[in-house]
Amino acid sequence: MNYGDKLLLEVSQQYQIYRGEQENENEWKARVIYSICGMMAYASLWDDLEESISLIHLKHKISSTLFNYKSLYPEIKKYLPSNSVELEAEIFNQFLNAGVIYHCPHRISPSAKHEELFSDILFQRGIALDHISCVSGIGFYANQNGGINPDEVKAMFGLGKDNLLELWHKTVVNASWIRDVVFENNVEYLRLQPPYRNGYWEKKPETMGGISILRTGEKGSQLYYLYRYIDGIMEVSPLPTWRVEAYQYRVLSCACLSNYGTLPPIEYFEDGSLVHLRLNYLLPPAEMDFLNLYSWPETCTTLPCNFKRKLSKEVFIAIKKILLSEGYELKRGMI
Repeated sequence: MNYGDKLLLEVSQQYQIYRGEQENENEWKARVIYSICGMMAYASLWDDLEESISLIHLKHKISSTLFNYKSLYPEIKKYLPSNSVELEAEIFNQFLNAGVIYHCPHRISPSAKHEELFSDILFQRGIALDHISCVSGIGFYANQNGGINPDEVKAMFGLGKDNLLELWHKTVVNASWIRDVVFENNVEYLRLQPPYRNGYWEKKPETMGGISILRTGEKGSQLYYLYRYIDGIMEVSPLPTWRVEAYQYRVLSCACLSNYGTLPPIEYFEDGSLVHLRLNYLLPPAEMDFLNLYSWPETCTTLPCNFKRKLSKEVFIAIKKILLSEGYELKRGMI
């Protein structure tokens, strides 16, 4: 075993980044390097002990780490990003969106220490560098017995409190309907039946009496409404901006499809200590950020890679229970 292979094996064993039984060796090495880039970025937050660091400093740390490991392992260059820009954005956005770091103008700081236990996994952020014991993706955790209630982890990462069906019921019950509203143009209706690969929105409304979602206006400033048809006349109920901005509408989209029984399951495929995920419909932002933090992209060459992820099996068991509690379906398949 040469020095380079020994180095990656030591990192893998120390942080429990184990190779899948059917995983290509170079794909495993790329996963380990992806996690190393994340840990080095996290470590860079303490490079200046007197002041917070700059975004440029963090990105440079990712770039230099990626370059050094590409030089050390030329055989896996094709498994890693061709340049560091996408990886820099990937790691920074995941840290920021999941609350691992805080970003004020030109400066970045680590979050306060926060740990929550669920299903034998202690989810961690803001921990000291020498307290990192396990890594899945670029998310930190520790193995610890206990944790039967997912609510504290949900609160930690801003996940949905209500089950999807409960959320949809509350939204519909609280609707304030306005009758016979006419929209001038750019009206799109939530697609209620698969396939969804052609987009989540269509031009044809649901007219059979069911309640769904529409949006209207120019991209970037669209308004969202619940809508229904009563006796051939459309009624709408406006949705508040905070419920739909920054892709938050996905929460209601998933809830709506769950109510119709057409929300596709998340497929998963076990490979020893590794689990592959195939998302057939994007999760809401908080759930997506949580999952992305604790998983690797199926391929690192094209980022972001939201529909296909892979993660440590022990972390998957906990995340699966959390998603099931929210009303998402997970379906086991074969690789």
